[in-house]
Amino acid sequence: MPPKVLFQKYKKFSGTVDPNKHAAKLKEIEDRMSEDAGFYNAMEYEYEMGEGETDNEGVETEMSLSEGEPALEIGKIDLSFPETTEEFQNSPQCYPPSYYTLSPKERLLLLYAENFRKQFVLGHPKRRAMVLALPNECNVQKFVCTTIRPTAFAYPELISSVVEISKFVADFVQYEPMEDPINLPTRLISPDTLLRRRHGNSYEMATLLVSMLIGAGHPAMVVSGVARQDTILNHQHNVPYPNPIDEVETVEEAPENEEKNVKYKLRPLPDLESHLEEEMAEVHRQRAEAQIRQEQELLRKQMAVNFTQILIKCSYYISISVFKKEMELLAVDRYHYRRCHAWVVIINNAPWSIKPKITYTDVNGDVVEAPPEGIFIEPSTGDICETDCKQYILVESIWNQYNYYVNKQKYQRVSELRWDLRDLNDWEHMLPGEPPEMRIYNMGSDENIADGEQDVNDEKHLDAICNWVNRLHIGLADYEQRFPRFEKKVQYKGAIHERFSPYSQRDGKVMQLTVFQDDDCTMPKMRYEYYKNRFDFMTHLRYNYETDFYQEQFEKGRDDSLESMEYYTDVSQPRKLYFSAHSRIDSLYTVDLNPGVIIMNYKGRSDNCWYKEFRFKPNGGVLKAIFERFHKPDENDVGTNDFASRTFMFQQNKIVLKFHYTFGALTATTVEFTKPPKPDYGKELIYDEKLTKIYRANPLDPVRTNLELYKILLEQLQAEDQIRKQFERVQDDVNNIFDLRRWEKQEPRLKFSLFDPLRNGAAREIRMQLFEEEQQQKKEMASKRADFLAPYLIPYKDQELTQEQSLGAFNECLNDLKTRFVVLLNNLQRQYEDLTSEAKSLNRFLNKFENQFDNFDYNRLVQQAKDLELRKRMVQQRLTLTHQESQKKYEWVKASLLKDPRLNLKKEEERRSSDEP
Repeated sequence: MPPKVLFQKYKKFSGTVDPNKHAAKLKEIEDRMSEDAGFYNAMEYEYEMGEGETDNEGVETEMSLSEGEPALEIGKIDLSFPETTEEFQNSPQCYPPSYYTLSPKERLLLLYAENFRKQFVLGHPKRRAMVLALPNECNVQKFVCTTIRPTAFAYPELISSVVEISKFVADFVQYEPMEDPINLPTRLISPDTLLRRRHGNSYEMATLLVSMLIGAGHPAMVVSGVARQDTILNHQHNVPYPNPIDEVETVEEAPENEEKNVKYKLRPLPDLESHLEEEMAEVHRQRAEAQIRQEQELLRKQMAVNFTQILIKCSYYISISVFKKEMELLAVDRYHYRRCHAWVVIINNAPWSIKPKITYTDVNGDVVEAPPEGIFIEPSTGDICETDCKQYILVESIWNQYNYYVNKQKYQRVSELRWDLRDLNDWEHMLPGEPPEMRIYNMGSDENIADGEQDVNDEKHLDAICNWVNRLHIGLADYEQRFPRFEKKVQYKGAIHERFSPYSQRDGKVMQLTVFQDDDCTMPKMRYEYYKNRFDFMTHLRYNYETDFYQEQFEKGRDDSLESMEYYTDVSQPRKLYFSAHSRIDSLYTVDLNPGVIIMNYKGRSDNCWYKEFRFKPNGGVLKAIFERFHKPDENDVGTNDFASRTFMFQQNKIVLKFHYTFGALTATTVEFTKPPKPDYGKELIYDEKLTKIYRANPLDPVRTNLELYKILLEQLQAEDQIRKQFERVQDDVNNIFDLRRWEKQEPRLKFSLFDPLRNGAAREIRMQLFEEEQQQKKEMASKRADFLAPYLIPYKDQELTQEQSLGAFNECLNDLKTRFVVLLNNLQRQYEDLTSEAKSLNRFLNKFENQFDNFDYNRLVQQAKDLELRKRMVQQRLTLTHQESQKKYEWVKASLLKDPRLNLKKEEERRSSDEP
């Protein structure tokens, strides 16, 4: 069991920090270490087989960043604490004083950081330099932990989603590789300034991303380490497109099988052809494939033997399996282990995390907390990956707003890192005991706490909670714009991904993905376009370069209920339209357009029709035939035909009806009509039974009479005329749809919400005008005197009142006013009497049982009696004042009504004035 960590009690420090207090001692240490400066010089890295370092990803290379520079001088913190007040106090950027000055606590943190850096360099002279303090935008060195500014944003996408926050930072800020990636970064501007500049390096973008993730409640930290060249330069040419492609989906439902309930079916015809040659060819093909696999296996084993011999000759310190796996990686260069880079790690199950902890049940059945695990986020791209990804080589140090940690682990790959920051053997802490959740204290039963000492859990340590950065803010316009130049273009391996800000493109395009046949993106294959805020409700477009084929998809809301359409540039090629069947009156679902053929599918029609096919001459548009198919009606359907299909053959002058299968029948009943000649005007159609052919599948079915057949013929002739007209309407509708789409593409229009504050200026002006008018009306009503007579003049509708009407309105107004005062006085009188009765009852109770209460209850009852007496006096005073005010108000209203010009009370007023002495 580890011993208990104890600290002596200390007095609270007060006063200023002397920056030159330890200058002499530090100077002495530097002079003593300058003798061995050559030992700290960085080793020149050359990739030579058998002499240099291996291509083993993640192997810790103890070497300095800069060549020829002493390790003790790399990343040195200036303890003179220079400030730039004169330069930036009145600058146009209007930086606050915390940006160009250093507070006493910041100076103390820098002293701690410099001492920590020197101690670490002396203990690990060949380790890479640490990023502890970098100049900000005002050229003042700031501790990296204090640069993080946790901030939560009110936008829905930035509240809790790690994916959305990462993508937003990668899109909002333009990534700039460092000019010299071999050495330490020369600056670390604040996240607030980065949001305004919108371009920065990996350290600045990682700091901004961590600030936003911590504000959203995620345990994120900045990682400083080594990455590959493509990652540092943000080259995606060798990376396949990582996101799934949203295809234009057109779901076609297969027609229902009408014979699914048929018990007996006809057997298929036997296959009488010989397949011996095909079977022999398949056998020979399988033998050839087996022989090729054997040759490849022998070749692989021979290569393995050669690899083993090479490993023995070169004396590599890695195993054969690791070497074979790493042979697939790209060749390294002399700067492979020197390119510094920053990214973000989210440590799940971190001790300070506010997220629910992940637990599991061990072999003993106890529920224990899972060890911390990390996931990486690349700030330049916003991609999230596991710790076993190949783009990161070394992890040197990590930090958040609480503390700074240096990695001390020996590992082959980054995926082998242990992320339990409480383990001091794996991670070196700069600020011990911070945050408090990181403190570990275990005390045995035989340990005693000495007097004058206290536990580390109760001890106060130096913390890094000293944010000098302003609160982060993203305006609505900047948030919607998202991209610095309204667009972002990324070239992947065989694909180009383009994104645009909303309303920045004339046609409303927000994204375009072009897939190529080659990796260099020279021969396009497919193009996917995505739109928003269009008046024609188009959302997706898919174009095939090889076949010249288009697919368009729409949102709900179009007048024609069009959902998607497929077509070629050549009009003679097949085309297809998809509709929303439930929003159309005719329940049309799809329309297939081919030269000379139009096929229409329906859903949920009342006449059970689900298929129509029009065949016509492409040039003249003359109908040749019409085919219709129907579902079998339900048993409850009354008055519906039992047709399975109906065919109108115009060239043969026939109508063929096929009925559904009846119970026990193997074939279907059919009726074929040969249309008789049209009768003269005013005469009826003459039915000729010789022109009708009937086939009955079941001899037991009832025989239709000539009258019934005549009625059926008349119905079909009427239906034929309606279908002819429908064919003309279908042609017109289809042509109108394609003409409308052609116009919508040439002249695209965008729409916006009524409550969009950035674009709907007219609606906002109308709302502000209505608000001002409402406020003005309220002020006028508040300034005007009360009009007691207005409710009593409503029945007369602005007409001149007679003397009798005026007198009636006058008396009615005064009577209502008097009644209101009387009710108010009665209520107050009733309250006064109730309080008087309650006070007398309480006094009698106290006088009778005075000696039976303790002091507490007696004092409480006495206080209650005093409160009742106070309330009674208040009600009495209010009753008196209300009575006086009601008399005055009644006389004032009466005098005002007598003088009101709307009432014809001149004679009444003269009579009253004459009655006065």
